[in-house]
Amino acid sequence: MRIKRDNRVVILVICIILICTVASLGFKTHGEVEEIVQEQFSEQQLLLARQAALGIASFAEERVTIIEILARDRSGDEITNLTRCFKTIYEKTSGFYSIEFIDRNGVVVYGYPEYRAPVGYDLYAENRSSAFDSARDSRKTNISRPTLLFEGGLGSFIWVPVYEGENFRGVILAIIRMSTITDRFLTPIMQNRTGYVYMIDNKGKSLFEGAGKKAIGKNYIKMLNKNSTSDGWLEILNEQMNGSEGTAVYHEEGEKSNLDQIVAFAPVRWRNQLWSVAISVPASEVDHLIRSVYARQMIFLGTVIAIILGGSLGLIMMFSRWNKTLEAEVKSKTADMIRMNKELVLTNERLKELDKLKSDFVSMVSHELKTPLAAMRTSAQVLNMRDAGEKTKREMLDIILRNIDRQTNLVNDLLDLSRIESGRMELKIGSVPLDSVIADSIESVKQAAMEKGIKLDVDLPEGISPVKGDREKLTQVITNLLTNAIKFTPRSGEISIKAHDLDGQVEVKVRDTGIGIAPEDLDMVFEKFYQVDSTSTREAGGTGLGLAICKGIIEAHNGRIWAESELGKGSTFIFWLPKWAGGKNG
Repeated sequence: MRIKRDNRVVILVICIILICTVASLGFKTHGEVEEIVQEQFSEQQLLLARQAALGIASFAEERVTIIEILARDRSGDEITNLTRCFKTIYEKTSGFYSIEFIDRNGVVVYGYPEYRAPVGYDLYAENRSSAFDSARDSRKTNISRPTLLFEGGLGSFIWVPVYEGENFRGVILAIIRMSTITDRFLTPIMQNRTGYVYMIDNKGKSLFEGAGKKAIGKNYIKMLNKNSTSDGWLEILNEQMNGSEGTAVYHEEGEKSNLDQIVAFAPVRWRNQLWSVAISVPASEVDHLIRSVYARQMIFLGTVIAIILGGSLGLIMMFSRWNKTLEAEVKSKTADMIRMNKELVLTNERLKELDKLKSDFVSMVSHELKTPLAAMRTSAQVLNMRDAGEKTKREMLDIILRNIDRQTNLVNDLLDLSRIESGRMELKIGSVPLDSVIADSIESVKQAAMEKGIKLDVDLPEGISPVKGDREKLTQVITNLLTNAIKFTPRSGEISIKAHDLDGQVEVKVRDTGIGIAPEDLDMVFEKFYQVDSTSTREAGGTGLGLAICKGIIEAHNGRIWAESELGKGSTFIFWLPKWAGGKNG
């Protein structure tokens, strides 16, 4: 009897030790998981801030480039011809609040929309000519710090000088309203989320305030110096004004809040402007992300403790069975914890990959813009030489025109992708004969294929059914696929185009004998900004947007597009399109 009582004491002691051990391990794991989730949450907020900053900079730079191209290409036109382009640019692109022309005397002579243009406004008479004078004297684009508009709100003023040779004709003034940028890139970030977004310039001036503090246009630094209610926020603002990026925590005190805030901030670098986007989220928001993890941990701990307690009561009769059950439960719960940790690691790796893809895209766009500009500048300098011969001038003009076409194609690709993503792409649906579309596409790439000695082979059966679609868009798809094949096919290679009827659809294949695509990259080649091999892509040129545009156009036609490939043996791009309801030609 005493032995039995002693066994019970031993079992009770072992039970208490096991419970304490499991609880200790559970709390330790709990702290580690919380630290990992907090770190990942901060990285996620920083990635959102970076994406918003890059989007704002790219959006603003595109608008400046459009106005600069207009000022350069139309510098010799009559003023009426120059200003006639304002309406087209305003209606075909988004983001411009107004576009105005200011003559050499500093007087606004035209603008679109007309009701927003202060025609007759004299900058010199109103003592507001400093930006105008700077653009004229430097012969370079000048971007003013965001200021209040007559109609209310902040606006960023873009001053682009127009020179015909050495003759100064005036300045094109384009205004981008800050609310247009913030509504597009900042407001959507915090939809259905707790927290707010704000943006400041390098002087501490508020350009956007999502917290409803009515601080837009005011200087945060001056406000904080007068009444500092947020510990650590002043240091964060100083970091932002210096163009830094990162995450930090500050304590906010106010009428409605008294808590810690996690802030992620990233710089917006646009020509001579330096802004900073920041996302401020309550530190308590992390609790929502790890609540499910905590629940599983508590279930795990409760289950193990219950098993230990229940098993201890029946351990005298069935100790071996209890031991096996406990081991099985521990292994199961441990596997759950390992799986959750692996998911967190995979999520972190994916975020890093997305960040790298964005960085690669910015690098690619910079290269695609900078290289043509350098070539055009060099050619223009040669043209400006008095002893340049006619042959040399013709060659320089050809170089300039080719690079203008290159930049135009880049802008067109970006506009096409923007229309596809926003659902604003318009299709002129009709009966489209594939043989005619393929012939037009081949004609546009024939010269590039001949220069590399690449053979173009077309295999179309007679009487192939016409497809239902937009002829111009489908020509763009096939031209993009052929251009892509030519880029990555070595000299003396071969590209073939085949098409045949399927049940209710037409299948088109574009096959090349190029370098091929690795199996792990096949599902990603149609993603925007994705480049399989950045080195080979840079050698071949291009923006990496062509295949993404192809996919958007084909899917808009209710079709399907995919790729098949083998490294070193070439690639095949295949798409299906629905037939025209009238059946075959003929």
